[in-house]
Amino acid sequence: MPPVCLYRKGTIMAYEIEEAKRIVVEAGKKLVESGLIARTWGNVSARISDTQFVITPSGRAYEDLTPEEIVVVNIDDCSYEGDIKPSSEKGVHAAAYRHHPTVDFVIHTHQRYATIVSITGMEIRNVYDEYRDVLGPVVPCADYAMSTTNSLRKKVEMCIMMNPGARAIMMMHHGTICMGDSYDHAFALAETLEKCCEKVIKDNYLRHSWSNVYSDDDKRNFFLGKNLAGTMPQQICDLGSSVRSGDKFTLTVGDTTVDVDIETGLGINGIAPKVAKLHRAIYDTEDCTKIQHMKTPDVVAVSCLGETMIPMIDDFAQIVGLDVKTCPWIDGDTDACAKAVGKAIDGRNAVLIQGNGALITGNSDGDMNALDIIMDKGAQAVIDCDIFNRPHYVPKAECFLMRTVYLAKYSKKIDEK
Repeated sequence: MPPVCLYRKGTIMAYEIEEAKRIVVEAGKKLVESGLIARTWGNVSARISDTQFVITPSGRAYEDLTPEEIVVVNIDDCSYEGDIKPSSEKGVHAAAYRHHPTVDFVIHTHQRYATIVSITGMEIRNVYDEYRDVLGPVVPCADYAMSTTNSLRKKVEMCIMMNPGARAIMMMHHGTICMGDSYDHAFALAETLEKCCEKVIKDNYLRHSWSNVYSDDDKRNFFLGKNLAGTMPQQICDLGSSVRSGDKFTLTVGDTTVDVDIETGLGINGIAPKVAKLHRAIYDTEDCTKIQHMKTPDVVAVSCLGETMIPMIDDFAQIVGLDVKTCPWIDGDTDACAKAVGKAIDGRNAVLIQGNGALITGNSDGDMNALDIIMDKGAQAVIDCDIFNRPHYVPKAECFLMRTVYLAKYSKKIDEK
């Protein structure tokens, strides 16, 4: 168990530097394991004095992080020591330490339920009694600004200043910042906030649907009925998953696996199923080596709308694309469908197949895991924010900038490890 803070300077308590680096690494791993973050999303820091803190580096996977990679940052001006670049959200952490002298551990998460509630832009004004001891009576929401920008730092800092009693703050379209007196306190804030936001979402569905009992299935059907899209399909077509190697790809549909020639579309060691045309069209369009069929219930529900999915979450714009289009899958007109899918996925990492979920693309297991997480979270956001009647979207210009930066820098950096 991480220790309590080790020394006091005036009114400031802090961790010794080596211990701080160790527990920041430990916290990063715990965040990934607990599902509060994925890949390198989010960041962790610990105070080491009244003037400095240590923080996770920019764009490095938490699973492989070492104490030597943790960066020392000055609270006053966010300057830092060494050649390793600190997290781009260092200014948000600095603001937490500057305005809360007793805060010694800060985690910025992209956790699912709190991020979805943040999209509405609403604060949680009356925190449920069972969560008040940890969260206090109110969880505020900082106004939106693009991630990594000085504008975001200013808006979060303003929210901290306007809500001095709040230790957990939602960041619109983005995630949370949890400001703890210790490692354990910061995690208690994040975990309790997630439970609170999950309850907010469920209670909102019950209020709008007039249902007496909550059910994920009922909520999806309520969403589809509200949008005149029927109900959840009883059966969906298996669109298969594949891995490309040179001029062929290995396609698995159900229990059957076949190698397919990309140039001709013909099976090499068996008969290629019809869905091979979809995979071939995607490989012709996108520079990827993996395609996976996503069949999670929320993604299937959103695909039933037949509409374009617009980012509500920063991560979605970065990792998936500026939007995700929907194409039909018509068994009797596979050539036309494949052509439409190839066109729809151009410049993106996903395409919705109406009533059948989505196909996602990447070049590594890490890519596919990240896409799986963010597509599912993004789909749930579509459903829940529609029921809230507050579907706010990330501005298109910001989506473009974040996607461009991600493709140019971040996606290359993460795969260097």
